[in-house]
Amino acid sequence: MAEVLGQIPELVVIADENCCGRGTWKQHFSVSGPLFLELGTGKGRFLQEMARQHSESCFVGLEKEPDVLIQAVRKTRELELTNLKFILGDVQWLDRMFAPAEVDGIYIHFCDPWPKSRHEKRRLTHPDFLRRYRQILGPTGTLCFKTDNPELFEYSLASFVASGMELLHVSRNLHAEGANLSSVMTEYEMKFYAAGLPIHYCEARFVDSGEAPTDA
Repeated sequence: MAEVLGQIPELVVIADENCCGRGTWKQHFSVSGPLFLELGTGKGRFLQEMARQHSESCFVGLEKEPDVLIQAVRKTRELELTNLKFILGDVQWLDRMFAPAEVDGIYIHFCDPWPKSRHEKRRLTHPDFLRRYRQILGPTGTLCFKTDNPELFEYSLASFVASGMELLHVSRNLHAEGANLSSVMTEYEMKFYAAGLPIHYCEARFVDSGEAPTDA
């Protein structure tokens, strides 16, 4: 399936440890608005709807599973969305995919909670990953995080604060609040919402006075 994705360069970038696209993402789009990145885009519903609603913005979805990503790509072609692209690759290579301050916002939705303590460093909200996000986010860039897992959520809040982030909004039952913070749902979120399960949400940004990211 990766070979098939490689034949669709207008929509998909194949990334590896040598990586690609760094500092040139705006050249992939016909619009010049802000650039938003979703980690683990899955079948792509969230970004497809965001791209449809915000035609002035640029969206990139990162997914490591080719069999899943091909579904997102096919639907995006069907919808004729020109402000949405995808990367087949691993989040470990983010700093090789994007230049410092190249990204205006990051979305992390319903990632694997990795509940065992020995797997803590695999959580996408671990401080090691947050350092990567800080490098590629612009000075006003935000991180939006959703999960159905309360333990992961509390861990993530602590991780955000410890990493020098300001919590702009925190909700432990997003849809019950009635606030229209993110009207677009992911595939998982729609299922959880239909089942009456609470969605945990946090929007945060880096505000500490640590050394600003630089291009090594």
